Amino acid sequence: MKQVRHGIWRGALVVTGLLVGMSQALGQAYPVKSIRMIVTSAAGGVADIMTRIMSENIARSLGQAVIVENRPGAGGSPAVLFTAKSAPDGYTLVMVNVGNASIAPWVSKDLPYDPLKDLTGVAAIAEVPSIVVIPDSLPVNTLKEFIDYGRANPGVINYGSAGIATMPHLAAELFSYLTGVKMVHVPYKGAAPAGVDLGAGLIQVGLLGVGSVRAQLAARTVRVLAVAAPKRIAALPNVPTFAEAGLPSYEVTNWFGVLAPTGTPREVVVLINNHIGRAFEIPKAVQQLSDAGIVPIKESVEQFQKRIVADYNKWRDVVSNAGIKPE
Repeated sequence: MKQVRHGIWRGALVVTGLLVGMSQALGQAYPVKSIRMIVTSAAGGVADIMTRIMSENIARSLGQAVIVENRPGAGGSPAVLFTAKSAPDGYTLVMVNVGNASIAPWVSKDLPYDPLKDLTGVAAIAEVPSIVVIPDSLPVNTLKEFIDYGRANPGVINYGSAGIATMPHLAAELFSYLTGVKMVHVPYKGAAPAGVDLGAGLIQVGLLGVGSVRAQLAARTVRVLAVAAPKRIAALPNVPTFAEAGLPSYEVTNWFGVLAPTGTPREVVVLINNHIGRAFEIPKAVQQLSDAGIVPIKESVEQFQKRIVADYNKWRDVVSNAGIKPE
């Protein structure tokens, strides 16, 4: 009987030890391991550039590695879906643009995720004005000349995008709708590959971010006709805005931000938001973004989620008015 009591006692101690160990593990401060940051596009594009700048700085402040993983293709849907299905613990995040979070439901057939139900906003990162960029070989010098050229040659202009339902796709479709220029869509697995083909003259135009064509701009194989921003940007001080170039009705704001699976603890979401905000206050990071034509923005978790919902409703109307059909 005495041995039985000792056995029960030892068993109770083991169970208690396990429970205490579990409690301590669950109570550990976030993060206790590396964080995976998914990027919806190929390496070298605007999203990749800002993700790597951000990840380097927040890894330093959080004390854990942030592993950047590019999952390009299909307008970013596979990357976003992968994140949506991941454990809601703050260790899998995704860098998205407005297309992934607010536009895709209106232009993509059978979208495998619901951005408002399956994901939650963590932090806004930056706004990236779209630019009209053409090969240097195209015989036009201004936005007006390009529009006239396109109207005179319907279906001849091929435009490159980062994929179906991405911002460059929608930006070009809206441009086509407003100007009457009929263009052919050529989707790529990210904006960087589209920039390469622009420089080679294989496509005739792209509405991309500056960062996607930095190499081509440096090599002078492409030219920029206009920038979709309220005022000229530091990276292209000599390039007119759309309003200055004669198309004031064209208003496109392409923003980037970080999402997490729905159910991620609020305290973790707020912590990441704070660290991301601090990452883009570092002078070197600000300069790196500016050089790539990227304008940092800082918002609370609540403000960012409101932005997502507002653009979700806005682009629903834009897509409907432009007559864009889901693909």
